[in-house]
Amino acid sequence: MQVIDRIAVYYARLQPTTTLDTKVYEWLLCNGYKDIQISQVRDYRQKISPDLQAILSNSYPPRLNLEQIKAITQDYPFELPVELCDLYQRGNGCLPIGLDDAAKDWTSFDNYVNFPFDGNYSFLPLQEAMRLYQAFTKSSDDIDPRWFPISYFDDRILSVIGSEQQQETSPVIGFYDSDFTPKTKWSSLTNMLLTWIETQQKA
Repeated sequence: MQVIDRIAVYYARLQPTTTLDTKVYEWLLCNGYKDIQISQVRDYRQKISPDLQAILSNSYPPRLNLEQIKAITQDYPFELPVELCDLYQRGNGCLPIGLDDAAKDWTSFDNYVNFPFDGNYSFLPLQEAMRLYQAFTKSSDDIDPRWFPISYFDDRILSVIGSEQQQETSPVIGFYDSDFTPKTKWSSLTNMLLTWIETQQKA
């Protein structure tokens, strides 16, 4: 999706908090470090460098290929839209900082950013999305099995809609895990991302 390139270029100009920074920050908070600000993480990364490998060993890969996507979603009985598969090939729960460049290490979380879909939402790594899908389809008969979650915050879920035959796009719907009443939020994932980047570029 060209919109991912626009977002990648936007972040490359910002020097943002990277996905690795966020992972280290969360690790620090869980390991007794108090009163840490996210802006201080780079300093702490030097101090805890021996522990960084342990932090990363528990992480999903930052991007996936099509074979990995199919393997992870093999128990999802529908076809995911092309735009979502394209997204996960660029970032698995994160998005790239800067355009694809062979000189960059795309296995490094320092080249990605946790992208805020909508307010506090960031999109789920595909492995977590699949686990959430399996959990909520087992817990309620009200859920449409075509709905595939891409983001979750508090009890609100954003999902795309799978189909028997793969489609290029899908509406993005929102619903609560307490009632599963869907509302269409965007006409497609691409339009959702376009809305975000156009808002940022106008600010």
